[in-house]
Amino acid sequence: VGDANSELSRKGSLRLSREFTMGVGFHHLNEGGNRAMFASPENTILSPPATCVGMSHYNEAAIALMKRHNLKDKGLCVSQKTYLEKTLLITDTPHAIRLFIGDENGPCIVGVALIRSEVTFTTGTLSEKEPPLTFTLEPNFPIIERIEMQSCTWLEGGNRVEKKISYLHLLSRSDSVVFGQVHTPGFDGKRSIYSEVEIATGNLCISGIGYFVNRPVSLQIVDLGVEVNYCKDSCVLDAIRNTVYYGHEMVGVNLIRTRAPEVEFLDSISTEDDAVWGNMLTCMNAVDKSSPSYGELLPNVVNSLECSLNGDVHTIHSILRMDRFLTYIIQEKKTIKTFENDHLNFYAKLIPLKQMWGIYSNTIERIERLHRYEPQLNSFNVAFVQGTKDYLTRAIFIFLTQTTMLVLTMSHIWDNRLDACRIPDLLQLIVSISGTVVVSFMAKQSRDNFNDFADIFPDYTGTFLYKIDMASNYFGGFLVSICTLLLLLMTNDNLDIVLNATALLFVMELDELLVDSNPVWVTSGYRSYFMKEIIKGLNKADKRYWDFEYLRKNRGEHYQIHTPSCSFLFLDK
Repeated sequence: VGDANSELSRKGSLRLSREFTMGVGFHHLNEGGNRAMFASPENTILSPPATCVGMSHYNEAAIALMKRHNLKDKGLCVSQKTYLEKTLLITDTPHAIRLFIGDENGPCIVGVALIRSEVTFTTGTLSEKEPPLTFTLEPNFPIIERIEMQSCTWLEGGNRVEKKISYLHLLSRSDSVVFGQVHTPGFDGKRSIYSEVEIATGNLCISGIGYFVNRPVSLQIVDLGVEVNYCKDSCVLDAIRNTVYYGHEMVGVNLIRTRAPEVEFLDSISTEDDAVWGNMLTCMNAVDKSSPSYGELLPNVVNSLECSLNGDVHTIHSILRMDRFLTYIIQEKKTIKTFENDHLNFYAKLIPLKQMWGIYSNTIERIERLHRYEPQLNSFNVAFVQGTKDYLTRAIFIFLTQTTMLVLTMSHIWDNRLDACRIPDLLQLIVSISGTVVVSFMAKQSRDNFNDFADIFPDYTGTFLYKIDMASNYFGGFLVSICTLLLLLMTNDNLDIVLNATALLFVMELDELLVDSNPVWVTSGYRSYFMKEIIKGLNKADKRYWDFEYLRKNRGEHYQIHTPSCSFLFLDK
């Protein structure tokens, strides 16, 4: 993914996650046949072996099936362009998956229920003829360790074939479920063709399910990567919420009906916003023809960046899916079959593309967190995002004002400390305690905003603004709560108690009062910051990534691919 110093390759980086599909393709065709079907109109029947000129598009199992049923001069057909009528991308983490069993020329999965808390989202046929199988996931660690899947293509009638899932095994650290049994790949001598058993292992999540006539036939899988093993369960859950699912805390799906031929025949994946595929292609063209190629990133992705800043969850997650797809392609040494020019699949181009897209995805992930947390900006945050002396000066004077006002308040309390020892009447005591509790709630909200902002902007941590922000909104919140209680206990007059109950809130909120809450202005500030961060990330990467002349030099003599970590190793002579 990057060189040894790349931020994308660091331990725990979500840029090493992968996304891919299982169960796609016409299993009665070979790879050439699937490519031919991609370019063919609906209801196309590829030339049968008896009339085929050159190499057949059918695999050996299909030829045996046709020979068995006297179809060698007719060929095999499918009732529509692809088996994928729709793909349902799952929007939040299911805590259980229920599989419903039916019969389509033998047992198969006919329906799926996604369960989370008291919400159940069902798709397909919910047959109760056979007891459904339930696979339970731990809410705090909803990871699947192993998925095994086998598909069956059978002769339905005439020369028409259909497809189903005939075997599925799901395994987590706390549960396991097995449907069906493994069959020998190939023609079974009757009416069925069984695919090879597809196996995925790692830290897996099911991100999507593909359907044919309301029957699940494919799975879209996310592998968070081996690096997640170094994280705590809370870290894994955070990674899933941030990048795999939408974080709505309610299980559901997003219906996708586009790019089915690319997914079915070209081993692609489904995305919510198909514009990212065009963005990826233009970035690849920049890698192929521009120097430095990273200069073309922002012009090519500016629209998707704008949609992400405006909170478009479809665009955000499509960008992150593309990043995971590129990692999968490179680590598995595959090719992006949707490229019209296959020379773009040369690794000297794919890896710089992944480096470029990974840097972009780092920013998009932070934007996703920004929309999920929606922290209330204060003057210290604005000074950090804007990065100008004017905002820095304003933040410093606000902090000095807050500090001075708190010091004066504590001095007043100290001078009149004996008054706090008196016994107040019941009504005054209730107001004192209630007012303090309310102030403490607001102080906690300020601390949460502080933590959220530091989580979204890791480079904020440790800066001068971070330290005075912590003093103001973290420690200052505790002081304001304590001072409010003491101030109320030492006040005799009822009206003064009412006024003092909220007096110190002004001190705590002073850094937020001077921030422009206009969403256009706020978005403008974020846009400027994130664009600068993308450029900074590109500039920090090894410059040889962006020099296409160097990458082509002597046919790659001056670099090599280190496939275990999917990195460039630049060799200095």
